[in-house]
Amino acid sequence: MILLAVGVFTAIGFKINWQETANSVKNANIYWLLAATISMLTAHYLRGWRWNMLTEPAGYPLNKTRAFYAVMIGYLVNVATSRGGEFVRCAMAAKSEKAPVPTLVGSVVTERIIDLLVLMSLCLLCLGIQFQEFYGFFDQYIITPAAKYYTPISLILLSGLLVFARVSDAFLSLRIMSFDLPLVLAPLVLVAMNIIYALAAWPVGILADRLPRWQLLALGIAALIAGALCLALASALPLAAIGLLLWGLSLALTQGVMAAMIADAAPAPLRATAFGLFNLASGVAMLLGNAASGALWDLRGASAAFMLTACVAALPLGLLPFLKRNRV
Repeated sequence: MILLAVGVFTAIGFKINWQETANSVKNANIYWLLAATISMLTAHYLRGWRWNMLTEPAGYPLNKTRAFYAVMIGYLVNVATSRGGEFVRCAMAAKSEKAPVPTLVGSVVTERIIDLLVLMSLCLLCLGIQFQEFYGFFDQYIITPAAKYYTPISLILLSGLLVFARVSDAFLSLRIMSFDLPLVLAPLVLVAMNIIYALAAWPVGILADRLPRWQLLALGIAALIAGALCLALASALPLAAIGLLLWGLSLALTQGVMAAMIADAAPAPLRATAFGLFNLASGVAMLLGNAASGALWDLRGASAAFMLTACVAALPLGLLPFLKRNRV
């Protein structure tokens, strides 16, 4: 990795106008240049010293000079391999100081956490000192423009909550299979749910053209909550099967309706942007929702995971009065 970094530096050297660089150095204030160099080297030496402060309590003190060399070589490797220099300096210190690599890597991770906390503190301090300037910027470029598109943004957030709540089909299969359903019948679980989805989607589409769509969305959310509660509380296959059917019905009542509501609410020139944000929000929400449900399933069981679905699915109900008022 060190050779790779040297190679990258060499390749950069061939593309540099050295005459122009030399002229820039000649025209620079030598005292400021010297002060900057001393400050930089002092900062890097102190970084090596800080590294020793983290490893010494673990029983592996580092030579401060060699730690400084390792930090500088790490910077060299970072030029070619992004953060590869952090691993290189750990490897060098492990060889010179006979310290275990896991301890050194852990100390580097601790450094990064400390740096992040300090950076966040400084950002909050700047926000407090320059609050009016920050607020003016956000008000001009974010809050005021967003207020013009409040309805589509609200719909996108609502859809994100629904997707977060509606976990992957794999969770449904696992829940049904937990009631001693034969493995060969596992695909039929999703087949049954999608049959309900397909059969209900067409009538729902007809109703969406004749009724206020927020009413159908409310029914879909209610079906999702009821289905999740059935799956959470089921102690036998029949109640779980009812939950699965309600889940399919909620898909029919919400999927197409949400897309139609966003299409109606978004201005025509920004309709594609609105659908792009809709899919982005759905993808992020799906990732977070499945991760949260999976972790809760491992910690507290399937019932807790589907209870989470029911609770999160209830949150969009608070937006329905707004949709009703705006005749969405």
